[in-house]
Amino acid sequence: MLKIIPFIFAGFFLMGAMSSCKKDPVSSHCDTCKTDTTHHQCDTCNLNKDSLAHAFTWKEFSISGESNLVGVWVFGQNDIYIVGNALWHFDGTNFTNVPAIRNGSNTTLNGALSGFSIFAFDKIEFWMVSGSIAFHTSDGKYFDDIRPGNVNACWGSTPNDVFIIGNSGHIAHWDGTKFTDMPSGTTKDLSSVWGTSHNDVWATGWNSSAGTTVLLHYDGLSWTEDQFSTSGKINQYAIGSVWACDSAGVPTAVMAGTRVFHKTGSGPWRADTSEVGNSLGSGNYIGISVTGGTSSDLFAVGGWGFASHWNGKTWKKYDTLFDINNADYGAQGISMNGNTICIVGVKGGGSWVAIGTRKQ
Repeated sequence: MLKIIPFIFAGFFLMGAMSSCKKDPVSSHCDTCKTDTTHHQCDTCNLNKDSLAHAFTWKEFSISGESNLVGVWVFGQNDIYIVGNALWHFDGTNFTNVPAIRNGSNTTLNGALSGFSIFAFDKIEFWMVSGSIAFHTSDGKYFDDIRPGNVNACWGSTPNDVFIIGNSGHIAHWDGTKFTDMPSGTTKDLSSVWGTSHNDVWATGWNSSAGTTVLLHYDGLSWTEDQFSTSGKINQYAIGSVWACDSAGVPTAVMAGTRVFHKTGSGPWRADTSEVGNSLGSGNYIGISVTGGTSSDLFAVGGWGFASHWNGKTWKKYDTLFDINNADYGAQGISMNGNTICIVGVKGGGSWVAIGTRKQ
């Protein structure tokens, strides 16, 4: 019987833990990356052609008074938003509070954001979501308190085209004015959502107690369960994270749990040609979440400070971050922008921020 130790997702964020899965066959996989400068899409990948793409230098931090970091969004190397109990800004040296005020009551949100993830278009227009609350700002300071039903994560192609997902198969769409519920075709809990356009959105979730995974796709008209999901073939991989990009008109989707799978265009889902590095032996794997900059510039992160990078050819695990002897240690949020990756979570009962940078 498959034995999974649960891990916690917040959108495409997680606290990874050890998962026990059967050894799976690995399919061959070929991927390409081209230039695309569209916001939230694939960027140029001139650094992803050789091992220099793996050359990240890491710095670790802790934010005083914080113990539960979940949300993070990288705007630049010295411009990062982090969500804990409060909303923080990192300028490359210091962490400072970002004023966050609830519209109508003029009360501060700082001190009440624990467990919230963040999705941003820019520092003016972004969302913070958790439970049944979606905080939305269009000026970077004042936040509308919107209650769209249960919500675990959100993603949008534009400020007037935002999707939220949650437990019991809940999906709703924001048109710039209001949320409208969308039929999802499932009652399973959804934990992660990402897309490349209004016509290409993915959502997934993992139910640890039932041992089942669901993977949904939206084509601009309706949500349907992917054949890879209806076959039950991905249940053993505890898939709970999804990310996608569009490289010069060729959409690529990536999902992860205990393994990482890619789908390019209309092709099939395929596993990587090499190990991610999250195997602990004896059929045990670290549960992981994935994000990226391009289809050949991906990060998978999880429990015990696990972090591994895909450069289109190989995976590299950063052993300087990994410590399997520290039970209270792991990633709960990730964000990548160009040559900067930020991982946030918990370490030793306190907050953990790991920032990796790569030379331009």
